[in-house]
Amino acid sequence: MDLIFYLGNNDPKLPKFLERLGYAVIGTNSNVALPDFLSRTNVDLILIDGRVMGDVADLCSFFRSQENTRAIPIVCISPESSSDLYANDIIEKVDIVQAPFSVGSLAGHIATQLRLRKQAGNDELKGTLAEINAALRDHNERFRKELEEARAIQQSLLPRVLPADDRFDLAVSYQPLEEVGGDWYFASMDAGGQLALQIADVSGHGLSAAFIGSMTKLAMTVSGKTQPNELLSEMNKHLSEQIPAGRFVTMGGCRYDPATGKVQWARAGHPPALLLQRKAGAVRQVKGEGFPIGFDESGVFSLEEGLLEPGDALLLFTDGISEAQNRAMATYGIERLSAALKATPAAASATEMLRSILDDFNVFRQDRLLKDDVTLVLVKRKV
Repeated sequence: MDLIFYLGNNDPKLPKFLERLGYAVIGTNSNVALPDFLSRTNVDLILIDGRVMGDVADLCSFFRSQENTRAIPIVCISPESSSDLYANDIIEKVDIVQAPFSVGSLAGHIATQLRLRKQAGNDELKGTLAEINAALRDHNERFRKELEEARAIQQSLLPRVLPADDRFDLAVSYQPLEEVGGDWYFASMDAGGQLALQIADVSGHGLSAAFIGSMTKLAMTVSGKTQPNELLSEMNKHLSEQIPAGRFVTMGGCRYDPATGKVQWARAGHPPALLLQRKAGAVRQVKGEGFPIGFDESGVFSLEEGLLEPGDALLLFTDGISEAQNRAMATYGIERLSAALKATPAAASATEMLRSILDDFNVFRQDRLLKDDVTLVLVKRKV
């Protein structure tokens, strides 16, 4: 976003118009603090309203004497009665806009000067400090916008609303390490009235991981399979030739029948699901076999089954939580995660159970920064 330094009166109409065109506008009606201001601020263009600013020639001379503004384009609004006021060699590279003028015409002058400046900057081998800073700001702004777009795309991979049913309680905790992460999850009710859950972890982080995550979600959508092991197998066929060398996706798929409590689970190199059995006071690891998606087009994935009694719960997670370390370099691990799941109150909701697990996790890691995305999906059978 180009930054315009506006010296004029207190009328907000012109700055507001420029902001609507996508410019950032800062300004002052006094030149008393200009040296200090310019030493701290890098602008892309200076707009002077000569109708109210007095001796514009002195102002332009001052800007041309400062390192940060020596090559910055200046657009000056000239009073209607002073058409020859700026016929002066001292005002170098100043674009004069004669009053009266339309705001559209003024915007055209500003856009032209900014475009010419950028073209000149591309042709020079060495730019001024202000030009270098401006280029860096442009790159940062472009990257920020691309990151926001990537994050919006990634958010579209996640369910907007979690499925709801009187027979089960479902909750999710999703903590991407960066603005754009490699984890994703999905939850839906299939045509047979069963709850389908998927959780995935793309190797790496950032934009590339998010892009591969989008590919994985698309492959899941077009697979047309409902049984977890068949779903993973079909996805793997679609993606093995598409995922770049050295990258892969671990994934787990679950199908839960609310009527019977039956659970079907398959995984592709992903951590096991944890099945909490309240009456037995135990947590069982539901494993299954299968390499991560993207390794081998002919990969085979086994199907594991379990049963949720009323009060039981199934926890899906990514290794961002199980492999996290505390300050003593100890790993949180699946055993401690299982113990935290087991310690959740029997009457707790799925959301409360996840909060209890994460409280234990946060105490363990002793405020140490996370090194991976952390995603948890928990379904609890109610009746």
